[in-house]
Amino acid sequence: MEHYRINDYSVTFDPIKHQYWVDEKPIISVTQLIDEFYPKPYKNVDPEILKKAAERGNALHDMIEYFERFGRKTYHVEMHSYLALKTQHQFDVLDNEKIVLIQHHGVVIAAGRFDMVIQSPFMQGLGIADVKRMAHLDEKRLTLQLNLYKLGYEQTYKQRIDYLKCIHIRNRYHNYIDIPVDTTLVKSILDRYVEKHPIDFTAYY
Repeated sequence: MEHYRINDYSVTFDPIKHQYWVDEKPIISVTQLIDEFYPKPYKNVDPEILKKAAERGNALHDMIEYFERFGRKTYHVEMHSYLALKTQHQFDVLDNEKIVLIQHHGVVIAAGRFDMVIQSPFMQGLGIADVKRMAHLDEKRLTLQLNLYKLGYEQTYKQRIDYLKCIHIRNRYHNYIDIPVDTTLVKSILDRYVEKHPIDFTAYY
């Protein structure tokens, strides 16, 4: 279990079950929230293939995080792809692996963690970037995911996020992709979620 104090909230995360608790109440993850409205496109794929893909994705995330946190460079083709993107787009990583709490109607209903807060001389303000390794990006899921992170970061850390990026790396392929900011989409999804799962406000009296 991982334990955090975020603002006035006690947050616990079980990385094996991917389960969050906020003030000892179970909270859905951003991924679970997205799954409810945009089901995963690879649900019929062989579980062994998905397991290997997840392991490679985790390895890439670890390589990038260790480099950004500790300056440890791994000699790997996908690390070279990441460094090529950094050189081309000149973004700096200000923070890694940020946990965010997403509120709706004043109540925390979801939690999640994204890869990095970034800054670049080519872009105004701060951005959120998330690393993806899958062969084909699901634009609807990705747009919702990063916009949920944006809302959560702004609510949790009181800092504005101005742009969203996907760092798409797979072997020697690498791309730095603009993701549209869509506050209307996020509000609609949260309204629909709360309509399906009404908030028990009496638990907060």
